[in-house]
Amino acid sequence: MRGVWLIILLSVALFVALDVAFVSWWYALEQGAQRVEVRTADGWTVVAWHRPAVRRRFALPVVLCHGLANNHRIMEFRAPQNLAKFLSEAGFDCYSVDLRGAGTSSAPDEGPWDASFDDHVKFDLPALVDAVCKHSGARQVAWVGHSMGGLVALAASSSTLKDRIAVLVTIGSPVFLSLPRALPEFVRLARLAALWGQFDSTLLRLLAPFAGWTTPPSIARTTANLRNLDGVTQRFLVANVFAPMWRGVLRQLEDWMRNGVFRSLDLKQDYRPGLAALAVPTLVIGGTVDFLAPPDLMRTYFELLTAPKRELVLFGKSYGHSAEYGHGDLLVGKQAHVEVYPVISRFLESHLEEALTSSKAA
Repeated sequence: MRGVWLIILLSVALFVALDVAFVSWWYALEQGAQRVEVRTADGWTVVAWHRPAVRRRFALPVVLCHGLANNHRIMEFRAPQNLAKFLSEAGFDCYSVDLRGAGTSSAPDEGPWDASFDDHVKFDLPALVDAVCKHSGARQVAWVGHSMGGLVALAASSSTLKDRIAVLVTIGSPVFLSLPRALPEFVRLARLAALWGQFDSTLLRLLAPFAGWTTPPSIARTTANLRNLDGVTQRFLVANVFAPMWRGVLRQLEDWMRNGVFRSLDLKQDYRPGLAALAVPTLVIGGTVDFLAPPDLMRTYFELLTAPKRELVLFGKSYGHSAEYGHGDLLVGKQAHVEVYPVISRFLESHLEEALTSSKAA
């Protein structure tokens, strides 16, 4: 009997190994950016992936930051759904980043490890911005963040990154959380399953060959409007963009969802008041069917802003676009490179020019 179970276990292990090897080979993305290692004050190594401008037009670099459970490849995806490539061709020097736990970032030594949203704000972002500025010769950066990648910048803009961000773009970043009932339960279960400090969503890559062919679990529909993603894109996404979720971040999200807040894990710092003090040009992007950051809550978030130059843009058929946009498809949807990317580029171009002019005048 033991021999039978051993054969079964070895067969499963062999299948998993072959599946991982196949996914890594078949769904590999083109490498177009240079890896820049960045050491944080608490010893982590995070990463900025530099894609130089084809013809550099702006002195200030653009930092592109992924959201929860993603890595830099969501910004360096499969052309034409590649925001970093699009911006580099428009003249921007781009740095797509991996926060701690994502991509090829690494801990100072063996774990177990945990991290919170606050660790990203306190340690990762200052180290990354310092490194990007040093690498590019600039004093400030433009920040483009998707989902949590926008939230960390909002939280840091009045604290650890004060006066370091010249222009801010947030894409589907839910300052207020009113989520479908299944999602808070998933967050709670993922936190409980994070026995080694993380819930390892990278294991989803084993399912990459099946994505787009079968009916996905209902929770997948909260991450994107799957009708706005073709099957090939879905398979490449599952194979490449997922990253582990920290237990501390999940615990913080639970607090935000349960209590309707946007605050630090120790409950001492409320991040929302800082939004009113944000003075830099800010573009807020949302999707009409984004369950994580629905239009009404994006409008409420936008109303908190008092920056003299601010703009809210929603993407969906009612606004003249080709499809209703959800969460992740704001970055990698079928026509995102035609509809979303140019809006980001125009906003950056306009306000980075103004920032440079002001800097020279000073």
